[in-house]
Amino acid sequence: MDEIPHRPGKLTREQQRAVKQRQKDFAAALKSQARAAHWRYAGGWIFRQSGDWFVDVLPWLLPERGAGLRLLIKPMALDPLFWDIVGASENHSLPLSFRANGAWVLRPATIDSQAGLDQADVELLATEVLGVADRQTEALLETMSLESMLAALPDKDDLFGQQRVLAICLLILAGQTETAFDLCRISSSEDHPIVRGSGFLTRNPDGSVSTFLDQARDWIARERRGALRIV
Repeated sequence: MDEIPHRPGKLTREQQRAVKQRQKDFAAALKSQARAAHWRYAGGWIFRQSGDWFVDVLPWLLPERGAGLRLLIKPMALDPLFWDIVGASENHSLPLSFRANGAWVLRPATIDSQAGLDQADVELLATEVLGVADRQTEALLETMSLESMLAALPDKDDLFGQQRVLAICLLILAGQTETAFDLCRISSSEDHPIVRGSGFLTRNPDGSVSTFLDQARDWIARERRGALRIV
């Protein structure tokens, strides 16, 4: 098994310039190869829609040879639901790449791996990265589901920050709105430990602040009222 290369200590200016140039060359190689491999490229990420799922991979060069990969898979419906809840429906019209590198998106747990640990050529490394991304995506999608994503999250009392936001949205997508509503039944203070760290706070016109939990409670209540009117 190839060992992961370690970055040397202090680099000279010439070495720093060489590292930056190599990173640029790798990004250019990845971008030029992505479309033929059925991926899209933006801002260092490769990404695509695979059926009902969105997949993005952030690759980076390891010192001298090899590359690291950080892969994420989430339902295509996840971010649009989140945007509807927080009142950011305008994000629906943004490019698909926004789901990978946007500020107001949800990010489930990622999977880290490596590719081409014996390879230094950036063109060949880009090919290796795309191949590993393909194989990992195919394997993960065989078992990925809303239920498996929910099962991978911590227990209710240990859901903090964005993990709680993610759990609420996944539960709504799975049709478990009662359980989702229950996860919103905590203090709406922005200093509450479950809210702190999610980064999803909205400043209202009157100067008050709404947390995602406030907005999710309101969204679920509106959906319930709408369902009653339809019946």
